[in-house]
Amino acid sequence: MADWFEAGLAVTAFILPPLLVLASRGAAPLAGFAGLCAAGVVARRPPRRLSGLWHPAILLGLLIGWGALSAAWSIIPRHSLILAARLFGLAISGVALAAAAPRVARPQRIAALLLAGTALGIALLGVDLATGGALTRLLHARPYRPAALNQVAVALAILAMPVGAALLCRGRAALGVAAAIVMAAAVALSFDTTSKAALVLGVAIAALVLSRRGAAVRALAIASMLAIIVAPLVLPRLVEVPGLFHTVDSFKESAGHRLLIWWFVGNHIAERPIAGWGLDASRAIPGGNVLIRPTETWLPLHPHDAALQIWLELGAPGAALAALFVALLWRRLADADWPRLYAAAAGGGFAAALAIAFAAYGIWEEWWLGTLALALFLVLVMGRVARLPRPTRPPPRGRRASYRWRRAGASAGGSPSA
Repeated sequence: MADWFEAGLAVTAFILPPLLVLASRGAAPLAGFAGLCAAGVVARRPPRRLSGLWHPAILLGLLIGWGALSAAWSIIPRHSLILAARLFGLAISGVALAAAAPRVARPQRIAALLLAGTALGIALLGVDLATGGALTRLLHARPYRPAALNQVAVALAILAMPVGAALLCRGRAALGVAAAIVMAAAVALSFDTTSKAALVLGVAIAALVLSRRGAAVRALAIASMLAIIVAPLVLPRLVEVPGLFHTVDSFKESAGHRLLIWWFVGNHIAERPIAGWGLDASRAIPGGNVLIRPTETWLPLHPHDAALQIWLELGAPGAALAALFVALLWRRLADADWPRLYAAAAGGGFAAALAIAFAAYGIWEEWWLGTLALALFLVLVMGRVARLPRPTRPPPRGRRASYRWRRAGASAGGSPSA
């Protein structure tokens, strides 16, 4: 049974990239299926201890529990309560996946299928962009928008460095460099500015972690906590910086719109700084649907920043729990028994994920949370692959070559069998 459950996880790794191209919302049910398979692996191969998971799981449970409690004062109480129940399900899947990663018997198979699925996903992405949506139009009735393919670019930005580093640690230097370059090129050719910026930031953070892992990770944990805690004091004020709004707006109109959204959200955080407006109440904040400019409202569904959204909806307690959770994940990176190169790449991927969360999607979007849970599982599995001993070269074939190999072993002071 454990082998069948593990095979399900391997299939999930293959399906994720093409699914994000064709039907990105399927990432949430895919994560649910993977969570069931992971629970099966853990049940059939129970670990000796789960001490490394208890603290993150408790913090995550407290955050979602506070969100469920916020239904009591939420401006959309029924929606808040239903979403909290769904988030609990996704959180259980994520914890099960993290617990299963050290228990899989064949991590190489999962990594290989991820590589194959990534190649297929990039090929589908290229075809869809080149044909103006010929593939996605087969599945969706909505008009074609290249930005609808941003979800796969996000996943590639998070996984590019860990995939390349795992292959390099295994001695597959050419394949590792090629995989990382192709994945980065796919991100660069996409229409998603956020994933491009996140990948650049991730590379810089990876270089920092590679140089001084312990000190860098501690500094990043503190910086991440501060970024979440001070977000309502800093981000809403950016629109008031002389000349900044016009510069950003001329570069990209959606970036200027984001500054206006953050200003609006900051004002409403100040109205309820302790309890917040209720889980996912961003979609119903008074005045949020008022037009600023044609096609642009003050708050379209969410603030496009995870820290501001948590502050707006869950107040100071939610922000404190989220800050502790992110800092604890950085601490787990410092403790991970991974090769130096892979630990740096994983840190770069985590930094890219945080950058995307703090600049793009709603933090409770289920496809996004499902993608993050699966990405965490894949990074943990590839960390095990990176730790495996490099494959040795087989002895040369042929009678004369075999004679030379045996003689070289004898002259080295050992038997060829040893």
